[in-house]
Amino acid sequence: MRGPGTRLGPAQRLAPAGQRWTAPAAAQGARQAGRELLRSPAIWGFIATTACIEFCRGALFISLLPAYLTDPQQGLGLSVAKLGLVVSGQYLADTVFKVPAGWLVDRFGPWRVLAPALGIAALAVYLLPRVHQLGLLLLLGLLFGMGASANWPAVLSGSVQLGGMRARASATSIIFLAWLAGGGPGPILINFLIGHGYARAFGLLAVVVTGAPLAALLGLGGALRRPADPPWRAAPAANPRRALADLAGNLREAAWLIPGMFVQMLALGLVLPVLVPFARQHLHLASQSEYGLMLLAGGAVTVLCLLPLGRTVDRIGSKLPLVLGFGLAAGAVLLLGLCRGGGGLLWRVCLLGFSYALILPAWNGLTVGKIDAERRGLLLGIFMAIEGLGIAMGSAAGGTLYTWAARAPFVTAAGILGAVAVFYLATPRWRFQSRQADAP
Repeated sequence: MRGPGTRLGPAQRLAPAGQRWTAPAAAQGARQAGRELLRSPAIWGFIATTACIEFCRGALFISLLPAYLTDPQQGLGLSVAKLGLVVSGQYLADTVFKVPAGWLVDRFGPWRVLAPALGIAALAVYLLPRVHQLGLLLLLGLLFGMGASANWPAVLSGSVQLGGMRARASATSIIFLAWLAGGGPGPILINFLIGHGYARAFGLLAVVVTGAPLAALLGLGGALRRPADPPWRAAPAANPRRALADLAGNLREAAWLIPGMFVQMLALGLVLPVLVPFARQHLHLASQSEYGLMLLAGGAVTVLCLLPLGRTVDRIGSKLPLVLGFGLAAGAVLLLGLCRGGGGLLWRVCLLGFSYALILPAWNGLTVGKIDAERRGLLLGIFMAIEGLGIAMGSAAGGTLYTWAARAPFVTAAGILGAVAVFYLATPRWRFQSRQADAP
């Protein structure tokens, strides 16, 4: 149902009311919705905020702060333990504040939340090179995580609202492309600048992070001019008791997804912290540049395949891509862990990148399809918090497993991913159907 003044999203405008959607019509509708989505100025605003904030997050917490805080000559000379507190504080704040940020997105719309939140994150970046006390560094890390936490619930909720349910996998694929385009080069580019001095590195981040709240402010200007248009429309206040009952019902329907979202991120967390020592000690990569090239190859495969596979998911549904994606990921991680040298490493990494390109649009399309539009931001925040908990626990366990046996994290992660693939294979197809109607 829609009100007389509400505009339909691209996918919803593709067929007249009452027309039955056949499979070919649905496929054509998904393609047209995806093309129309890319013509929208709003989606480019979401792309800009995601690319800028993820560039800064990756550059700051993966490369710049580890070097700057522990450098005794040109940096602050802090211990690795104190560095860990600052980095973990940022990720903790990002995880915890996703839930209230998602609720605010549902209540006020994405742009009204993004503009002040990303402004807070930018302020933290501006102040970081100017403070030297551990307590202030911890506070700024928390502030950055708190501000950045709003980005994902806002941009995913807004892009799906903009594109419509027919193009939900394509919409999420576009946002994850922005994440890869920003977060991938960030740590690499900042490493080059660190060699020329920390001031230049912090200066670049100050310029880039300014783009995030600036794009959000431009989007907010569009929201104020067109308050009834998606994705700028804010939800009206609801009766609290009714809202809680509806939220509980939505969570019950999506409850079968929660174990999967936790364990698949647990598997990812098992491998992430041990990749660098494993590559150095067991794959015998001669330099950081060789390791970077391997990561670049896997990321390039993901980037090239993500959007076309997202359109495929919109046409055929999520079940088959999830089964294939997790099955291929299990095989790729296992083969990577069993690899004894550089030979054959490239195709294993590319296989992992392809499996990731299958999983991302299928998984996000499935979760978005199980969420009511009125609670999309809040539930996405809850789901992302669960995923963050999984990756945090996996990271802690992965380091312990690596001390016992170097290949143990890879074998364990492969077993988990394989079990997830079998679980989705055994799940009835009706479970993968959207909670909301795909067609008008």
